[in-house]
Amino acid sequence: MSAARQHHFARLRIDPDRPDPRKLMPAVDALRRGEVIIYPTDTGYAFGCALSSARGITTLRKLKNIHSKHSKPLTMLVESLNDMGRYGAMSNQAFRVVRRLLPGPYTMVLRATSDVPRAMKNRAHEVGMRLPDHKVCAMLVDLLGEPLLTGSVTPGEEPPELEDPEELEHHHGHDVALIIDGGHIWPEPSTVLRFDDNGDIEVLRAGQGPLPDW
Repeated sequence: MSAARQHHFARLRIDPDRPDPRKLMPAVDALRRGEVIIYPTDTGYAFGCALSSARGITTLRKLKNIHSKHSKPLTMLVESLNDMGRYGAMSNQAFRVVRRLLPGPYTMVLRATSDVPRAMKNRAHEVGMRLPDHKVCAMLVDLLGEPLLTGSVTPGEEPPELEDPEELEHHHGHDVALIIDGGHIWPEPSTVLRFDDNGDIEVLRAGQGPLPDW
Protein backbone atom coordinates (compact mmCIF):
# COMPACT_ATOMS: atom_id res chain seq x y z
CA MET A 1 0.00 0.00 0.00
CA SER A 2 1.48 3.37 -0.98
CA ALA A 3 1.93 6.21 1.48
CA ALA A 4 -0.65 8.26 -0.44
CA ARG A 5 -3.22 5.49 -0.11
CA GLN A 6 -2.44 5.10 3.58
CA HIS A 7 -2.84 8.83 4.10
CA HIS A 8 -6.18 9.08 2.29
CA PHE A 9 -7.91 5.85 3.36
CA ALA A 10 -10.63 6.10 6.01
CA ARG A 11 -13.50 4.06 7.37
CA LEU A 12 -16.63 6.02 8.27
CA ARG A 13 -19.03 4.37 10.69
CA ILE A 14 -22.60 5.53 10.16
CA ASP A 15 -26.13 4.52 11.12
CA PRO A 16 -27.63 3.32 7.80
CA ASP A 17 -31.16 4.03 9.03
CA ARG A 18 -30.40 7.55 10.27
CA PRO A 19 -27.27 8.74 8.44
CA ASP A 20 -25.77 12.06 9.48
CA PRO A 21 -24.94 14.13 6.37
CA ARG A 22 -21.94 15.69 8.14
CA LYS A 23 -20.40 12.25 8.66
CA LEU A 24 -20.80 11.51 4.95
CA MET A 25 -18.94 14.63 3.78
CA PRO A 26 -15.49 12.95 3.69
CA ALA A 27 -17.00 10.41 1.27
CA VAL A 28 -18.50 13.19 -0.85
CA ASP A 29 -15.16 15.02 -0.88
CA ALA A 30 -13.39 11.84 -2.03
CA LEU A 31 -15.94 11.39 -4.81
CA ARG A 32 -15.41 14.99 -5.91
CA ARG A 33 -11.66 14.30 -6.12
CA GLY A 34 -12.38 11.51 -8.60
CA GLU A 35 -11.73 8.69 -6.13
CA VAL A 36 -13.66 5.45 -5.64
CA ILE A 37 -15.39 4.59 -2.35
CA ILE A 38 -17.27 1.60 -0.95
CA TYR A 39 -20.72 2.30 0.48
CA PRO A 40 -23.80 0.36 1.67
CA THR A 41 -26.85 -0.15 -0.55
CA ASP A 42 -30.08 -2.12 -0.37
CA THR A 43 -28.41 -5.02 -2.20
CA GLY A 44 -25.06 -5.12 -0.39
CA TYR A 45 -21.88 -3.05 -0.45
CA ALA A 46 -20.90 -1.33 -3.69
CA PHE A 47 -18.04 0.56 -5.28
CA GLY A 48 -18.97 4.11 -6.23
CA CYS A 49 -17.49 7.09 -8.06
CA ALA A 50 -18.82 10.38 -9.43
CA LEU A 51 -20.41 10.14 -12.88
CA SER A 52 -18.33 13.12 -14.03
CA SER A 53 -15.00 11.51 -13.09
CA ALA A 54 -13.26 9.80 -16.01
CA ARG A 55 -10.54 8.63 -13.61
CA GLY A 56 -13.13 7.18 -11.24
CA ILE A 57 -14.91 5.36 -14.07
CA THR A 58 -11.61 3.85 -15.25
CA THR A 59 -10.77 2.69 -11.73
CA LEU A 60 -14.21 1.20 -11.17
CA ARG A 61 -14.07 -0.63 -14.51
CA LYS A 62 -10.79 -2.22 -13.43
CA LEU A 63 -12.20 -3.21 -10.03
CA LYS A 64 -15.25 -4.78 -11.69
CA ASN A 65 -13.25 -6.17 -14.66
CA ILE A 66 -15.73 -4.68 -17.14
CA HIS A 67 -13.90 -3.29 -20.20
CA SER A 68 -15.37 -0.66 -22.51
CA LYS A 69 -16.45 -3.17 -25.20
CA HIS A 70 -18.17 -5.45 -22.69
CA SER A 71 -21.83 -6.29 -23.31
CA LYS A 72 -22.64 -5.65 -19.64
CA PRO A 73 -23.55 -2.00 -19.02
CA LEU A 74 -22.24 0.01 -16.12
CA THR A 75 -24.86 1.24 -13.65
CA MET A 76 -25.51 4.65 -12.15
CA LEU A 77 -27.33 5.60 -8.98
CA VAL A 78 -29.74 8.49 -9.55
CA GLU A 79 -31.67 10.75 -7.22
CA SER A 80 -35.07 10.74 -8.92
CA LEU A 81 -37.18 9.45 -11.79
CA ASN A 82 -36.49 12.75 -13.55
CA ASP A 83 -32.78 11.94 -13.53
CA MET A 84 -33.53 8.47 -14.84
CA GLY A 85 -35.40 10.04 -17.75
CA ARG A 86 -32.49 12.40 -18.38
CA TYR A 87 -29.87 9.67 -18.67
CA GLY A 88 -31.98 6.80 -20.07
CA ALA A 89 -34.43 6.74 -22.98
CA MET A 90 -37.82 5.43 -21.83
CA SER A 91 -41.03 4.71 -23.70
CA ASN A 92 -44.33 5.56 -22.01
CA GLN A 93 -44.79 1.89 -21.12
CA ALA A 94 -41.30 1.67 -19.64
CA PHE A 95 -41.89 4.81 -17.58
CA ARG A 96 -45.13 3.40 -16.15
CA VAL A 97 -43.31 0.21 -15.06
CA VAL A 98 -40.35 2.12 -13.65
CA ARG A 99 -42.56 4.54 -11.74
CA ARG A 100 -44.44 1.62 -10.17
CA LEU A 101 -41.30 -0.26 -9.06
CA LEU A 102 -38.98 2.49 -7.88
CA PRO A 103 -37.47 3.28 -5.49
CA GLY A 104 -36.54 -0.34 -4.88
CA PRO A 105 -34.04 -3.19 -5.49
CA TYR A 106 -34.06 -3.00 -9.29
CA THR A 107 -31.57 -2.19 -12.02
CA MET A 108 -33.18 -0.80 -15.18
CA VAL A 109 -31.12 -1.19 -18.36
CA LEU A 110 -32.02 1.56 -20.82
CA ARG A 111 -30.57 3.07 -23.97
CA ALA A 112 -28.21 5.80 -22.82
CA THR A 113 -28.87 9.41 -23.75
CA SER A 114 -26.21 11.91 -24.83
CA ASP A 115 -25.90 13.08 -21.20
CA VAL A 116 -24.23 9.78 -20.25
CA PRO A 117 -20.40 9.90 -20.49
CA ARG A 118 -19.10 7.78 -23.35
CA ALA A 119 -16.85 5.90 -20.91
CA MET A 120 -19.94 4.54 -19.15
CA LYS A 121 -21.80 3.01 -22.09
CA ASN A 122 -21.54 -0.61 -23.17
CA ARG A 123 -21.13 -1.64 -26.82
CA ALA A 124 -24.91 -1.41 -27.28
CA HIS A 125 -24.91 2.16 -25.87
CA GLU A 126 -26.93 1.08 -22.85
CA VAL A 127 -26.67 2.09 -19.22
CA GLY A 128 -27.98 0.57 -15.99
CA MET A 129 -30.01 2.80 -13.67
CA ARG A 130 -30.72 2.36 -9.95
CA LEU A 131 -32.96 4.28 -7.56
CA PRO A 132 -32.69 2.30 -4.30
CA ASP A 133 -34.94 2.69 -1.29
CA HIS A 134 -31.91 3.35 0.92
CA LYS A 135 -31.16 6.49 2.94
CA VAL A 136 -27.37 6.42 2.56
CA CYS A 137 -27.64 6.07 -1.23
CA ALA A 138 -30.15 8.91 -1.49
CA MET A 139 -28.11 11.18 0.76
CA LEU A 140 -24.84 10.52 -1.08
CA VAL A 141 -26.31 11.39 -4.48
CA ASP A 142 -28.02 14.47 -3.03
CA LEU A 143 -24.84 15.75 -1.35
CA LEU A 144 -22.69 14.99 -4.41
CA GLY A 145 -25.12 16.76 -6.73
CA GLU A 146 -24.77 14.21 -9.53
CA PRO A 147 -25.33 10.49 -10.15
CA LEU A 148 -22.98 7.92 -8.70
CA LEU A 149 -21.48 5.23 -10.89
CA THR A 150 -22.01 2.03 -8.91
CA GLY A 151 -21.02 -1.63 -8.95
CA SER A 152 -21.46 -4.35 -6.35
CA VAL A 153 -18.32 -5.23 -4.40
CA THR A 154 -19.07 -8.92 -4.06
CA PRO A 155 -19.49 -10.93 -7.24
CA GLY A 156 -20.84 -14.46 -6.94
CA GLU A 157 -17.45 -16.12 -6.68
CA GLU A 158 -16.33 -14.03 -3.70
CA PRO A 159 -16.75 -15.33 -0.13
CA PRO A 160 -19.74 -13.84 1.71
CA GLU A 161 -17.54 -12.51 4.53
CA LEU A 162 -16.61 -9.68 2.16
CA GLU A 163 -19.91 -8.13 3.21
CA ASP A 164 -18.35 -7.40 6.60
CA PRO A 165 -16.73 -3.91 6.62
CA GLU A 166 -13.53 -5.18 8.28
CA GLU A 167 -13.11 -7.79 5.55
CA LEU A 168 -13.89 -5.16 2.92
CA GLU A 169 -11.12 -3.00 4.32
CA HIS A 170 -8.72 -5.93 4.35
CA HIS A 171 -9.43 -6.85 0.72
CA HIS A 172 -10.05 -3.43 -0.82
CA GLY A 173 -8.50 -0.81 1.48
CA HIS A 174 -5.71 -0.32 -1.06
CA ASP A 175 -8.19 0.10 -3.95
CA VAL A 176 -10.49 2.81 -2.57
CA ALA A 177 -10.30 6.12 -0.71
CA LEU A 178 -12.69 5.11 2.05
CA ILE A 179 -15.40 2.72 3.19
CA ILE A 180 -18.74 3.84 4.61
CA ASP A 181 -19.33 1.28 7.34
CA GLY A 182 -23.03 0.54 7.73
CA GLY A 183 -22.52 -2.79 9.48
CA HIS A 184 -22.75 -6.28 8.04
CA ILE A 185 -24.99 -6.51 4.97
CA TRP A 186 -25.85 -9.83 3.40
CA PRO A 187 -25.77 -9.43 -0.40
CA GLU A 188 -29.06 -9.83 -2.25
CA PRO A 189 -28.68 -8.86 -5.92
CA SER A 190 -31.11 -6.51 -7.60
CA THR A 191 -33.60 -7.66 -10.22
CA VAL A 192 -32.33 -6.49 -13.61
CA LEU A 193 -34.86 -5.45 -16.27
CA ARG A 194 -33.89 -4.39 -19.80
CA PHE A 195 -36.16 -2.08 -21.80
CA ASP A 196 -35.70 -2.01 -25.59
CA ASP A 197 -36.63 0.77 -27.99
CA ASN A 198 -40.05 -0.80 -28.62
CA GLY A 199 -40.96 -0.77 -24.93
CA ASP A 200 -40.55 -4.54 -24.53
CA ILE A 201 -39.12 -5.70 -21.21
CA GLU A 202 -36.60 -8.52 -20.74
CA VAL A 203 -35.67 -10.01 -17.37
CA LEU A 204 -31.87 -10.23 -17.34
CA ARG A 205 -31.71 -11.37 -13.72
CA ALA A 206 -34.38 -12.31 -11.19
CA GLY A 207 -33.15 -10.95 -7.88
CA GLN A 208 -34.46 -9.28 -4.75
CA GLY A 209 -37.16 -7.21 -6.48
CA PRO A 210 -40.37 -9.12 -7.31
CA LEU A 211 -41.01 -9.48 -11.01
CA PRO A 212 -43.76 -7.06 -12.06
CA ASP A 213 -46.94 -8.12 -13.78
CA TRP A 214 -46.83 -6.11 -16.98
